[in-house]
Amino acid sequence: MASRQKAKQKFSDFIKIRQWLNFLKTYLVALFVVSASALKRLLRTISNHRNSLLVLLLLLVLAIVTFAAIVPGTHTFEGNIISKEMTFTYNGEVSKLFIQDIHGIKELENEGRQTLTFTGNFQSETWSEINQLDSLKIQLQDSESRWIIAPANLQATSDINLDELRVQPNTKVAGLSYDFYRNQLAFSLQSNSKSDLKNNQNTTLDLYLGEQPIKVIVEGYELLDLKLPNQPDKQTPLEFILNPNNKKFNLEIAPNTNIYITLAKPPKYESEQWFREKIETKDVKFLDLDRNGKDARDDLKISTIVEGKIRMVGQEQDIKPNQFLMGENPDTPLNIELIRHLQIVPKKGIEARFSGKTKEIQIGLDQDFPVSQIQGSWLDGVLPRDAIIALFSFGAATVANLLSWLFSNASKSASKS
Repeated sequence: MASRQKAKQKFSDFIKIRQWLNFLKTYLVALFVVSASALKRLLRTISNHRNSLLVLLLLLVLAIVTFAAIVPGTHTFEGNIISKEMTFTYNGEVSKLFIQDIHGIKELENEGRQTLTFTGNFQSETWSEINQLDSLKIQLQDSESRWIIAPANLQATSDINLDELRVQPNTKVAGLSYDFYRNQLAFSLQSNSKSDLKNNQNTTLDLYLGEQPIKVIVEGYELLDLKLPNQPDKQTPLEFILNPNNKKFNLEIAPNTNIYITLAKPPKYESEQWFREKIETKDVKFLDLDRNGKDARDDLKISTIVEGKIRMVGQEQDIKPNQFLMGENPDTPLNIELIRHLQIVPKKGIEARFSGKTKEIQIGLDQDFPVSQIQGSWLDGVLPRDAIIALFSFGAATVANLLSWLFSNASKSASKS
């Protein structure tokens, strides 16, 4: 009995499957017939209105080209600016040689927290205890502490040279400037990365002290290995003459420090070799901040630009003195990604040749009211500007003729019907 019921159930399932297959076959046949009929009507319509469709297609292509010529695109720019002062952040992934081969240093001054170790023969008129030493370790205690080295005999030719200054990633070089009256190169080094501070990755400075004795002046210090009978306070400078037994002086400069390098004579062509080329950068600014007001809201941004030029998508703009150079927004600096060359230009300032990418360049005496812009469309990245202008001229004439033909043809079709 049970086997008979199972057989009936299987037969019933077979009938249902067969009915479903017949329905699917009928549906597919009907769908094919309807699709074929619709396709025939479409082809007949296209055949009857072939010219109109071709005109509409051409108008669509011209509309897309016009849209591509209007929509802003990101493009590479390049420029060169001479400024009195500039600031940038090194954006590379490894340490970078920044300054090298500065010869004939009359005086070198460093401000900020620092640990110094001098070795050699010491001569001090104030504290004779130092004269017995062959090594002296000095701790500079705060940001106002400083140390100065200079030739002991100012009349002699200076042998002090800066061999190299190497910066770490995310180091901000602020206030880079050259004082032509003092013959002094000045800048500040600030670390923007907490991980670099934690890993003790500091900027390194290599000096050659020369063959002649040097004079050392230290302020705001503590002697770590020596207690003087009359320990001077922070306000009393420590001065001594050093005849170094190691002519190479290697120093790790702590973050947030100011460096001033005064030369014995004005630089000429040798300044072209001071700065290493191809420095990856971000946050490049040609600005000075006037903080004479009592409130931070009274601070004024002052452009330090002396002159310059900038180019993008075949367009070039001159930059006049005291104008601001801005990116897409007036409050943001131009996205300069690479400083290709730095050098001192006599009686003017520091020249920077640079490149980067942006959608828009704005220039003006007031950051809120730029008077000049350079902007490139998406099409500028595909075709030269002359070709775009020719294409626009052709497109304008073509669109007028196509629209005239399209309306004329539509009127004739309406009259026939």
